[in-house]
Amino acid sequence: MNLNRTFSPAVDAPVPALRSTPERVLDTAAALFWEKGYAATTTREIAAAVGIQQASLYYHVTSKEGLLYQLCVSSMEQLLADVERAVAQPGDSLDRLRVLIGAHLTTLLKHQVRHVTMLTELRALSKRHHAEVLARRKRYANRVRGVIQEAQAAGKIRKDIPSKYLYLALLNMLNWAVVWFRRDQGLGAEELAELFWPIYRDGALAAGVGVAVGLPNLANHPRGVGRKGQRAGKARRRSTSERLLDAAAALFARKGFSATSTREIAAVLGIQKASLYYHIGSKEELLYAISKSSLEQIRSDVEGALQEAGEPLERIGVLIGAHVESLLRDQQRHRVAVGEMHLLSEERLGQVRLLRDAYENRVRSVLQEAQGAGLLRADIHVKYLCLSLLGLMNRVEIWYRPSGPLSARALGELLGAIFLTGAAARPAA
Repeated sequence: MNLNRTFSPAVDAPVPALRSTPERVLDTAAALFWEKGYAATTTREIAAAVGIQQASLYYHVTSKEGLLYQLCVSSMEQLLADVERAVAQPGDSLDRLRVLIGAHLTTLLKHQVRHVTMLTELRALSKRHHAEVLARRKRYANRVRGVIQEAQAAGKIRKDIPSKYLYLALLNMLNWAVVWFRRDQGLGAEELAELFWPIYRDGALAAGVGVAVGLPNLANHPRGVGRKGQRAGKARRRSTSERLLDAAAALFARKGFSATSTREIAAVLGIQKASLYYHIGSKEELLYAISKSSLEQIRSDVEGALQEAGEPLERIGVLIGAHVESLLRDQQRHRVAVGEMHLLSEERLGQVRLLRDAYENRVRSVLQEAQGAGLLRADIHVKYLCLSLLGLMNRVEIWYRPSGPLSARALGELLGAIFLTGAAARPAA
């Protein structure tokens, strides 16, 4: 799993020659919230980093929570405005979808640190502010889905997958870029958009191959994580260490690593805080164990599944299914690993990065095998095929609900169909 390819906000964020103080405050706060966590960052630190007095900070914001609210609102409103402006240009429904992708990715990466902070710290907002940001996000979701539905109605893209899942697949691919994008890679946002567009539109199949990938029965499929996940989640006897990791993961996912205390973790387990340290040395040790186990479990599940697959395209489908099922079987642990891993100490973060990179290379090798056999498109480097696939899979842990209409297995099959055959009604000539 291509877990947080941690960037340095001070290096990676664009620095315009002249920025107003409110803009500097927002960018500085976003960088500190990402680096330390919202709960662990003080307004005194923000003011010092901006180069103003703490009292002067309150001329621009009412509170730290108000600052996070402004950051989230400005990010969503900018995204809405830029996409609306882009899709208002003349063109057919497919043109509108293409420019939407370009506008979304350009805006996302222009304010990369703000957006990645919004994705990870939105939960810290007050109930009222949280609802207001979600309302803006819903407006944006409806706008994107509307463009997809227009293209479906015009016969430009496939109709056998509901617009909801085409929308979620698209946002998975694009929003994952805030995690791995670096400005020193040589490709800008517009160039990346031109790479992601054909992957989304046509899928990963080379033109003319014409391989059909079957879809799950979306109208009649068991809900939840599936039988395998139920056995793993309900029937197994869990050790104390597993219960400890699960309790910590649940709290880290709900409140954030920085905002969670060891006292709260001990209370969930029904033990004294002092007893907790019989099992762990520190709270950070828990985050390290969660991140490490997350990567090791997905790697193990995928390798086991690949042993039973032979043909290159089959191996990709099996990889996607195993990855998604593993991800959603321990959804909270994986969510914490993705969203909180960057808060580890440098030494432990380096160890987790080695595991992450090894898994990413394994995924890339499976894609490279199919590309070498002429079964995947050759006009896009395998690196970007890999990043698009990892985004497609990894972001499901944010929005998937076990009580929803699809099991983890069905969702894996659905994402496999989207990746392998794309959003187009038929392969391009």
